Amino acid sequence: MEIIVSGRHLSVTEAVKNYAKEKLEAILEPYNKIGNVRVVLDVQKTHCKAEVIVHGKNLDVEADAESYDMLESIDAAIVKIHNQISKHFDKIHDHHKQAKENEKIKTAEAKAMEE
Repeated sequence: MEIIVSGRHLSVTEAVKNYAKEKLEAILEPYNKIGNVRVVLDVQKTHCKAEVIVHGKNLDVEADAESYDMLESIDAAIVKIHNQISKHFDKIHDHHKQAKENEKIKTAEAKAMEE
């Protein structure tokens, strides 16, 4: 997974880049179908804005957040991305698999009881 942190009309410090990368790696580690993540930071007068764009296999998700503090806006955008991605992967996950396995076990037990 490639994480790119850039700034729009500003230079981003290494501390902010590392902060965003660590937070994203911690959140997105369990999802193996994510190709790259782009974080775009912007400052306009007193507002700091963070946009997070995630690209992956059959997945394009965007989230942004705005506040007076850059780290706070990064955190809020990452929370939004995490909610969207977890919802996406929860939808495509086969929840009936465990029910099918339990049904197979019950039928095997029933056959054993008959014998």
